[in-house]
Amino acid sequence: MKKRRICVAAAVICLLLSGCTSLSLNSPDILTPPKAEGSQAEIQELIKKSAGKSFEMVYPERGDYQSSVIFVNLDDDDDDEAIAMYTREKETVDLLVADKKNNNYTLLTEGTIHAPKIDRVELADFGGKTKEIVISYPGSSATLQSLTFLSVNGEDQDDMINSCAAHVIGDFNGDKIDDLMTLSPGDGENLPTARLYIGADGTREEQSSCEVASNIKEYVNLSFGKICDEMSGAVVDAVDNDGTYSTQIICYDYNQRSVINPLYVSDGFEKTKRTAAIWSADIDRDGIIEIPLCEPTDFSSDEDEGSVCDRIDWSSYEYTQADFSDKQSAILCEKLGFILNLTPEHADIVTARYTGENTMSVYLWEYKRNAAERTTKLLTVKRYKKEGFDNDAVLEAVAAENNNYIYTYIIETEDDYYRYTDDEVKDNIVLIEEPSDDAPLK
Repeated sequence: MKKRRICVAAAVICLLLSGCTSLSLNSPDILTPPKAEGSQAEIQELIKKSAGKSFEMVYPERGDYQSSVIFVNLDDDDDDEAIAMYTREKETVDLLVADKKNNNYTLLTEGTIHAPKIDRVELADFGGKTKEIVISYPGSSATLQSLTFLSVNGEDQDDMINSCAAHVIGDFNGDKIDDLMTLSPGDGENLPTARLYIGADGTREEQSSCEVASNIKEYVNLSFGKICDEMSGAVVDAVDNDGTYSTQIICYDYNQRSVINPLYVSDGFEKTKRTAAIWSADIDRDGIIEIPLCEPTDFSSDEDEGSVCDRIDWSSYEYTQADFSDKQSAILCEKLGFILNLTPEHADIVTARYTGENTMSVYLWEYKRNAAERTTKLLTVKRYKKEGFDNDAVLEAVAAENNNYIYTYIIETEDDYYRYTDDEVKDNIVLIEEPSDDAPLK
């Protein structure tokens, strides 16, 4: 089965998942007629004073800020500052930060990135009086990333060239100041390592580090947030050398005063291994990041395992118990490109199969004659190409559709206890979409 990187967005759960692909080229936006207006025009004039008339705007390719001019409050006053990115030589990117005073923008500070493009722009408070601008961009190889920190409180620029493979910003040690965690790749001599840089008076000092699983090939998704009620940290999804995916957790141990990787130490990350490219996310919006634990749905020894659909158990990691707690379960039909979230009534009694080229069916899994077996068919989902689909020619009801396909369903049993309702199908089917080439990676 061809593996695909997938993004999932559900009706009843919100998944913001993403994969890692090669960087694309910047989108040029030459600041020539038609002229900008208002604040944009003021920033244009400031750029012209530094760059002259020939320049192109540069767009960050990932993250929350993907505009060439970002208006954001950096010093908690009543006005937004402006961050502008442009290039004159194609090999470097210039940054300009402007402050708004008396309804006019004036130059505050400038910086230069020695790379032809920018991956991401972030804001962080490392303990100074104003937010710091963090710019990430490609390093000297496909596995390396460089970081630049631009202080708007002064004119300091701090560069960390080829410093990591990925990074995440968050308050690891609970002091209400942002910290920086970098993840280095393995290089044959050194294991992949997570390093924590603690913010102190606007600077970053390496405070501690821990090992990451040695078989990691590439970091594909990093999230910072609550791991459980008692602890926050970074949840790291990665693709391993064998092509499977796994998840590790980097958090701060207050007794040891250092970062630790509890899943790696206990081999708990083995439970997170999966062939499906699905990333950790806060799927139920409770503020805690869930990890997808995947395994085949129940099947008997005489069945073709290739027809068995996977089950996803979205789980939070209970740090004090050193174990996972299930939050939400679903059936993954990767061949047909959808997920079916399981209702509490169906969660522990069903299994699923690919029953044809464009068909998946859900069955009861129950014990009969002292053995578990697949019995009553409960639901069938079919996929049709959208082009040429004739709604009047099919007997099934439509469950969902995207740009390429229409998904229909048949409720196969009328048993009041086990049967699906129309709302349970339509509200719980989640279409899987291929991400674009600029899917985010922190």
